[in-house]
Amino acid sequence: EGRILSWVAYRLQRSSMSAEMSLIAFASPVAVTPSVTPSSQHSDVMSEPALLGMTSSVGRNVELHASSAAGVSTAIFASAVMLRSVHRQRRRAGRASVAVLRRANSGDTATLERDAQKAPEGLEGQIVDEEAMLANSSFPIKPDDLVQKCKEVLGRGVGTLAGGEADLADDFEFCAPVVGPIGKEQYLEALGTFKIGEAFPDSNPNYHFFRVDPFEPDRVWFQTRKTGTNTGDFMNKPATGKALVFPPEAYSIRFNDAGKVKEFTVGYPMDRRVGNTGGLGGAFGYFYGVGRPLPIPECQPYKRSWQFRFLNWLSRTTKRFQGVKVQKK
Repeated sequence: EGRILSWVAYRLQRSSMSAEMSLIAFASPVAVTPSVTPSSQHSDVMSEPALLGMTSSVGRNVELHASSAAGVSTAIFASAVMLRSVHRQRRRAGRASVAVLRRANSGDTATLERDAQKAPEGLEGQIVDEEAMLANSSFPIKPDDLVQKCKEVLGRGVGTLAGGEADLADDFEFCAPVVGPIGKEQYLEALGTFKIGEAFPDSNPNYHFFRVDPFEPDRVWFQTRKTGTNTGDFMNKPATGKALVFPPEAYSIRFNDAGKVKEFTVGYPMDRRVGNTGGLGGAFGYFYGVGRPLPIPECQPYKRSWQFRFLNWLSRTTKRFQGVKVQKK
């Protein structure tokens, strides 16, 4: 019986962590209760404190109960039952893994997406399957390659640095929240006059979150969190030394089938409360940030129009009168 018990303990130690937990629960005077994961009620997961020292406790608990004949019999019986259960769990897990691999090899991305994550209640049918949409796209450049091409275009200044103009298609368009859309020649001429790199030599766009639009598979979206210090002349004005922090901005680049840039959108603030450029993105943020905004409303921080302020006043006044009527009743 002692040799059998030792063999069972050895087999369980080589099995999964759940087998060790089960042996302790049966053979130890103090049972360990597993917790159930929210995502699946069929998977038992030990809490972190219970996991500490679990492996070494298996041998100690087996030796403890081996001191009596009854303890030996109980431990052998419980261990054999749990060992068989572990092997069954392993077989089921193996079959499930094979099924997942088959779906992956067959390109069944929709099924994999559903298996990986179910839509929360209330959002059924409202979350698109991005992988399936991109997989069904007829655009010749694959998403990963398109993102890489987008980064390479950014490295060449989207047409503004040496060799970068060749990246732009003949029908190229530039569009910002206020400026544009404008064509290729106007775009290159306008950016050349600002010379932001000379005025803000430490400027960093902090590009991040690149992704291909599943609705427009020829378009790569990404975001910026620009920073920069005005240590050089800017628009024929001396440096101010001001350090600028821009709000997060949405950018995008669209490509044609040949991999040329046909559209570049920039400067769309995602949260105007962030930073010190008055909530402005693009070139206007630089102007306002150094204290020299252009004398037009578009180059100023957002301000409610008199019409909008009037509607708000009218709404508040109406509610007060309605409140009085309700109180009289």
